[in-house]
Amino acid sequence: MKGAGTSRRDALKLFSGGAAALIAGCRPAGAGIVPYRDMPEGMVPGKPLFFATSLPLAGAGRGVLIESHEGRPAKVHGNPAHPGSLGGTDVFAEAAVLDLFDPSRSTAPLREGRPTGWGALAAELARLSGTDGAVLLTGPVGSPTMARQIARLLTARPGLRHVSYRTAAPALCSDTHQLWPDWGALDAVVSVGADPLGPGPTQIAFAKGWAQARRDRRGVFRSHVFEAGPSLTGAHADRRTALRPSQMSAVAQALQAALDGGAVETPAVAAAARALQRADGRAAVLPGPDLSGAARAAVDRINARIGAPLRRLRPFDVWDDLAPEPVETLLQDMQSGQVPALIVLGANPVYDLGAGFAAAISRVPQRLHFGRHVDETANACIWHGPLHDPLEDWSDLRGPDGTVGLVQPLIAPLHDSRSAHEVLAMMQGPAAASPHAILRETWAEAWGMDGFEDRWMRALHDGVVAGTGPEEVAAAASAGPARPAAAPAGTLETTRCPSPSVLDGSFAANAWLQECPDPFTKQVWGNAVWLSPQDAGDIADGDLVELSSDGDRVILPAIVVKGQAQGCVTLHIGYGRDAAGPIGSGIGARVQDLGPFVTLRPTGERAALARVQSDFGQHGREILKLAHSVPSEPPAQRPSFYAPRESEGHAWGMVIDTDACIGCNACMIACQSENNIPVVGPDEIGRGRNMQWMRVDRYDLDTGGSGFQPVPCMHCEQAPCEPVCPVEASVHDSEGLNVQVYNRCIGTRFCQANCPYKVRHFNFYDYADKQAFENQGADLLQALRNPDVSVRARGVMEKCTYCVQRISAARREAKKENRDIADGEVVTACQAACPAEAIRFGDLNDPGAAVTAAKADPRHYTLLDELGTRPRTTYLARVVPGDEG
Repeated sequence: MKGAGTSRRDALKLFSGGAAALIAGCRPAGAGIVPYRDMPEGMVPGKPLFFATSLPLAGAGRGVLIESHEGRPAKVHGNPAHPGSLGGTDVFAEAAVLDLFDPSRSTAPLREGRPTGWGALAAELARLSGTDGAVLLTGPVGSPTMARQIARLLTARPGLRHVSYRTAAPALCSDTHQLWPDWGALDAVVSVGADPLGPGPTQIAFAKGWAQARRDRRGVFRSHVFEAGPSLTGAHADRRTALRPSQMSAVAQALQAALDGGAVETPAVAAAARALQRADGRAAVLPGPDLSGAARAAVDRINARIGAPLRRLRPFDVWDDLAPEPVETLLQDMQSGQVPALIVLGANPVYDLGAGFAAAISRVPQRLHFGRHVDETANACIWHGPLHDPLEDWSDLRGPDGTVGLVQPLIAPLHDSRSAHEVLAMMQGPAAASPHAILRETWAEAWGMDGFEDRWMRALHDGVVAGTGPEEVAAAASAGPARPAAAPAGTLETTRCPSPSVLDGSFAANAWLQECPDPFTKQVWGNAVWLSPQDAGDIADGDLVELSSDGDRVILPAIVVKGQAQGCVTLHIGYGRDAAGPIGSGIGARVQDLGPFVTLRPTGERAALARVQSDFGQHGREILKLAHSVPSEPPAQRPSFYAPRESEGHAWGMVIDTDACIGCNACMIACQSENNIPVVGPDEIGRGRNMQWMRVDRYDLDTGGSGFQPVPCMHCEQAPCEPVCPVEASVHDSEGLNVQVYNRCIGTRFCQANCPYKVRHFNFYDYADKQAFENQGADLLQALRNPDVSVRARGVMEKCTYCVQRISAARREAKKENRDIADGEVVTACQAACPAEAIRFGDLNDPGAAVTAAKADPRHYTLLDELGTRPRTTYLARVVPGDEG
């Protein structure tokens, strides 16, 4: 089943009709979202407005600010006031605007694949909700309003059951509590299978804390990581040890024994124990999801003994008046035919839960699905109703730390969709209440009516509901997974983790994320089996292998990964979708049904791996410079016959701290969103072509981890690209920017050949329009474009511009106010997105600028300095201390 397309006329309506949320501080309470005839107060043509809202990820909220151009959401920024983002973003938040304008979204209600109306669907929904034994199935409930609605619905409908499940829980979160480290009070961290820097709702907040701890206590802060496959946390470890999942529990118990004075045979465990002891109350052990119940108890005892600065918070989806049943009980009841009706709200269990659920759902007589796409579950149901995108909806979301943020619409609904709150209201019968009214009712009950409007407008303005936040809970034992201690002979253990690009498959239809490289293998458009060099034998990258487990069989390409634990394979979930539109369908393979142990067999065939980097060595050059201690002064600049380039007024430059960069790719997707960069698709990637203006290279380190190096245009003062251009399309401006004049470029590609940093990209095709990949040339996506940046056509060279449109906007604002541009006034898209604050940008002629201070850092160095190109983009070295900690 596919939704109808959108014509150019429909797309143009969005420009004039989507005034969206207007201005939170000026909109009267309860006002609807309507097209404007007269210019709304506070809106200036050509000048964006910013609105605070929250975006869901695996059910939890992250606070963001949405940049809106004449009613069109165009760019996502982090909300500095929200503890879940602290001003940073992740790849999923940056790609949210593409999800909104996704041409494959569901556009109207369906019955058995044929269009129907909401009236018929609402009547059927209300009737089935009253059926004894009917089940409402949701993902994790992170909305206070939705929790309130479900609790009251269950009271009004005594025969209705509620079931929920998770697919990608926040890091350090169990069923009973969410661990929240106080990074500012930590000098030593030991991770036993945990990945606090990995993709998920906590990534932004944890990355900020982790990077700040390294920045503030670079000579003291130490991290020891035990893990099966490479992770972002392990990449940044001072000491990393690769172990199979079945060995993790033994590590936790050995750590406890070492702290009790016992002998420890494993050097890595002994070193970690010494680090915990030396930190003296400023250390913590972080447990991973593969730990057994006994090992989790050991970790709890260690943390209690060393006085770890860890808070145990209420999980974001746990509510006092809501106790959903486990999905395993539902599956058994479905298989035995005891479920007369199933109502799936905002989830895709047919894909998430696998073949067993897909077979069982056919035994349910009445099946209804509500979601943003006609996905695998919608295809298995009789009825389907489209839901609003979060940027079209009113709601609220609790963050992983407990802070609640309001969700407000930035644009009128593009399709005939409804809010999940409206669907829940329909389940009690005919309901005229809007999601706006339902949301206000929740907070009116919480606050009372005295001063309600002021509190409401303040929460809308700030994006954070005052008075909400961390709620500590008593420590409770967690059973942990029932995992056998060792693999049977002839098998390999498996470790499964969410994809850093498409998470649990929820983002499979997003082309930006499908083309976002895996941080370690740099694979795009698919997943693979990660093998250790010892287990690979004669298997090479791209060889197809068969994994079999308990009758389930998956065929995937192999990638040999340095740092993968021997005897174990790493698999990423989120791929193998059958109904994810033209972008996500048929990409990769689904691995969720495989058990903890698999048999691996080469098929003798090969697959074309789409990767943007395949060599991870430095070959004797200091591309990613390493410092084993912080140097006392920066290296001297190489002598040159060239005089420094003089800039008029400003001299823009950038410094990237490779010691802080965690390799999460948020900067890449932020740049893509800001600068209207198209995707090219897997075939073009296979030809060595891609259009991303910024890449994040990875290098293997002797510590067992990895180093990451973001590489935009260097903006060289002596740029090799400029003298070879026959039409002077590559030139310097008066402020030192290396600019590309698109309407002058004739496509010789001489500049690309002469660039030693390989940061220039050529439009071989009209990737943004007539020759776009799959549906990426749809008219609806024209509304997505940043109006401050041109959309390039075929036959021109393009590259990073230091977000020159933002520099220009700041210059105009400063000129209007008769002042100079202040330091920090110009923030590039990559800089704003970075959760680790690894990027500094500003005026090198300003002695007090942050970028000038970074240039004076003793770790400062120039990439390929021996070439004499004098880049304006430079780096700070990665600090790799010895094994003393």
